[in-house]
Amino acid sequence: MFRPLIRSAVVCFAVAATLRAQQSEQDIIRQLTQRLEESERRIQALEQKLGMTAAAAASPTVNAVTATNAQIQAPVQAQVQAPVQAAAAAPVEEMQGHNMQLPGGGPVLNIRGFFDFNFGTGSIANPLIFPIASNGCTVCGNPETPAHSAFQAGEFDLFMTSKLSDHLSFLTEMVFGTDVTNEVGIDIERYELTYRLNDYFSASAGRFHTSIGYYNTAYHHGNWFSTAEGRPIMYLFEDSGGVLPVHTIGVTMTGLVPQTGSLGLHWVAEMGNGRASSPTAEPTQNFYSDRNHKAFNLAAYIRPEQVRGLQIGGSFYHDRLAPPGLPPVSQDIASGYAVYITPTWEFLNEGVLLSNHLDSTGITFRNPMAYTQLSRKFGIYRPYFRYQYVNDRMGDPVNVLRGLYYGPSVGLRMDFSEYAAFKLQYNRLLKGNLPAANGLNAQIAFTF
Repeated sequence: MFRPLIRSAVVCFAVAATLRAQQSEQDIIRQLTQRLEESERRIQALEQKLGMTAAAAASPTVNAVTATNAQIQAPVQAQVQAPVQAAAAAPVEEMQGHNMQLPGGGPVLNIRGFFDFNFGTGSIANPLIFPIASNGCTVCGNPETPAHSAFQAGEFDLFMTSKLSDHLSFLTEMVFGTDVTNEVGIDIERYELTYRLNDYFSASAGRFHTSIGYYNTAYHHGNWFSTAEGRPIMYLFEDSGGVLPVHTIGVTMTGLVPQTGSLGLHWVAEMGNGRASSPTAEPTQNFYSDRNHKAFNLAAYIRPEQVRGLQIGGSFYHDRLAPPGLPPVSQDIASGYAVYITPTWEFLNEGVLLSNHLDSTGITFRNPMAYTQLSRKFGIYRPYFRYQYVNDRMGDPVNVLRGLYYGPSVGLRMDFSEYAAFKLQYNRLLKGNLPAANGLNAQIAFTF
């Protein structure tokens, strides 16, 4: 008798619970919908307010970007031994910093800054800023640097990148620097528009660092990245007396060779204006080329997965110069290197043979150059040693730096902050039959 009543009561209770649950879910959905609508209204109001602010602050001729976020999105790697770009593996460095964005959206411009401040004593205290020159370099206009003790403002480097689409990106480096004239100059050292299809192909057009050897494309103008306080003599920039065409105006392409597996074989192909034919002219031909012939460079390297940090490669560069009053000069530059870089160890070894052949004369000037650098990290300290050798033949009509230069450098880098380092380096350089030159340089390099 009671069973039907109990069964009916249970059914009624279940139905009531279900109705309450459905009503509760509907209430929750209604509340969430109201919150979303309120959030959308607040976002629209905020966007309108920001748009009005940007429009009020904009100038028709000056305002290209409006600052919307001044915080650092992702810090750059604190491991100083890891280069931004290793032998042109990725023409556009994936580095973010302070950023600016166009009003209403659009590409974000990421800005990262670098600076170094030095105190040097001796004639070769800072070979990056003070060109290594001898009495045999009168054609380049750089007299031999006298012994000096001075505070030295280094390079103020603004490194900027922007991603325009999934495949298109842009980078540039603008450097403010000084030299022995004590005047501050502004150089746009790099500007590259890059199209990256996939891991196997990317192409960049603009001004870039030529893929000769390893150091030139692994370390650029921010001294904070490099272990030592200056570049090896063989890789000095052109306006500091360097003999290699470290900058090129043209096109560079690179990628991973398919089906190379764990070998990690990469290729690089480049074409550009090449270096100016006259040693007294502006070395990098940014706009006008003094000849129709174009320089080309081919490079390849491997990064085997079995040995993390190892990279072995080489390159071959060819150009045809037309120095005034001389026969045409065929210029060939062959390079080879083997480097091993881990968070603890750094071992760099490079060799380059620069050959200038005077057509119709049978005369060839072969200029060998090399360096080796070894360092090990102990906590925040990284002692290092570098030995270098450069033999630019006397009588070479193209090179601005002539003579034999060799000797050791020893130093210590201390990363006293995540983004700042102190370096102390002693250089001893022998120059042919001349007395040895000595220099001591202290440097603070940082990024911001």
